[in-house]
Amino acid sequence: MDRIEQERKVIQESLKQSADQTSSQLAMTMAKNTDLQTDKEHLENQLKMLEDTKSSLMNQLQASEEECSNLQTQLNELEDEKRTQETSLTGEITTLQQQFTALKIEKESSDTELDHQLQELKTKLEQEMSDKKSLEQQLKQQISDLESRLSQSQSDKQNIEQKLSGDIDLIHKQLLDASIKEGKVIIQDALDQFQNPTHIAVKCTAEFLLMRTEPVLSSLETIKGMQGKYNGDRTELANLVKTITGFSHHFGDCVIHGIATTHSANLEAGEELGNACREAGESGLKVLDTLGQGASIESDVNHAVQCVKKMITLAEDLVPKSVEIKEKEIGDLVDTEMQSTTSAIEMAARRIAEMLEKTREATSGVELKVNESILDSCTSLMHAIRILIERSRDLQKEIVAQGRGTSTEKEFYKKNHRWTEGLLSAAKAVGWGATALMEAADKVVRGEGKFEELIVCSNEIAASTAQLVVASKVKADRRSKKLTSLSEASKGVTENTGKVVGSAREGSQIIEERGLMDFSKLSLMQTKKNEMQSQVRVLELEKELETERYKLGEIRKKHYQLAGASEGWDEEETKK
Repeated sequence: MDRIEQERKVIQESLKQSADQTSSQLAMTMAKNTDLQTDKEHLENQLKMLEDTKSSLMNQLQASEEECSNLQTQLNELEDEKRTQETSLTGEITTLQQQFTALKIEKESSDTELDHQLQELKTKLEQEMSDKKSLEQQLKQQISDLESRLSQSQSDKQNIEQKLSGDIDLIHKQLLDASIKEGKVIIQDALDQFQNPTHIAVKCTAEFLLMRTEPVLSSLETIKGMQGKYNGDRTELANLVKTITGFSHHFGDCVIHGIATTHSANLEAGEELGNACREAGESGLKVLDTLGQGASIESDVNHAVQCVKKMITLAEDLVPKSVEIKEKEIGDLVDTEMQSTTSAIEMAARRIAEMLEKTREATSGVELKVNESILDSCTSLMHAIRILIERSRDLQKEIVAQGRGTSTEKEFYKKNHRWTEGLLSAAKAVGWGATALMEAADKVVRGEGKFEELIVCSNEIAASTAQLVVASKVKADRRSKKLTSLSEASKGVTENTGKVVGSAREGSQIIEERGLMDFSKLSLMQTKKNEMQSQVRVLELEKELETERYKLGEIRKKHYQLAGASEGWDEEETKK
């Protein structure tokens, strides 16, 4: 406001001076000559201009005064706001000063407390340092004691490990000795059958013996490899014991079937095969003896392999050799023989059904009951055999499909001729057994046969079907569902065979009881006479039984020669 007032005064003074100057100049001008009239007019114009300027300046002055008034109003407002802010700031400053005073007091209190805590911590630190030194001394003493105890423990550990190692070695040796002893018992028991007169009646085919020799060769290689593994890793003890057990069972099984095969061979070939079986069994015992001594069994295993291969060679010589079959015919021959067996079984089943109808028409009472029981059991047996043949064919097809690879089915049969010959032999035996059972049943129903013939035929069928099952299982996958079905069918044949034997024995007993004499009316002399006659008959029958058993043994020894002649096999092979 002062500045504006000063500017206004300056402007007024300037205007006043200008007016004075102009008046002065006008007076001077009027005093001059009239010839200056023109200048007068000019000056008047200038005066007018100055008056206009004065008017303009006055307007500006008025605007400045208004602006000054506005600025004064704003200044008053600012002063009011300043006083308000000063009052507020004064209050805040007072509050802050109070807070500062409180914080200062609190800081002094904290400092005092911290000094006190610091003093306590110093005291505790000194105590801790003292305790640390004491603990360090104790720890040094304990470490020294522990080192001493560790040294003693290590010494004790070594002693215990040595003792445990010795105990483990002893346990291993005891387990090995026990398994080897048990294995030797199995093989020796098989060898002892050479001296067992009751074993003469046990027979085995050369084809089946060849099947039993294959696992022996495999087990020999396995036991040789397992000894090396056990020598390198003692944890293989369980596998070694398992291998020894399997080896012994396979070897004993091979030897005992070899002995049984000698009962079906001619005298010279049987004696040669028997010597080979004995030599093979002794080689197996030698392998176990060497294994028990801890020495290498490689040379003994090689010797045992040669002995088993010799058995295989002699057994192959006993297998009847058929006339050379062309490769293109071998597959057809297997299918033909299996179909022929199925046809024979179906024909036997039809004949038995016809006999059952006739016996119901011609007989009655006890005789009808006996005949129905026998024929019903024979019918069930034929049905079970037919199922067995069908499942055997299914399994054979699966075996051929899995084993032939890129070769044809006929090439597979040709390559595995030994297995094929076993199938053919078993199938023929089943077909013949079914026919023989049907004929024996016919004779019994007509009263011309013996119940014992039925029992013998049933047992022959059971043996033939077992041979067929074994021949089929040799190359089958153990996890095959068809193999499981075949095993179930084999159980069915076994059960029905037992039913035929049971019905035959029951029928024989019923007929015998019906035909027994009534001794209630005999006198003392008649009873004595009948007793003596019965004793004589018993002696005669025992003699006949002994003679028939010997005859049966001789017949079985010639079995392959007779079978070869009937099938047109090579005569030179059948004479060996």
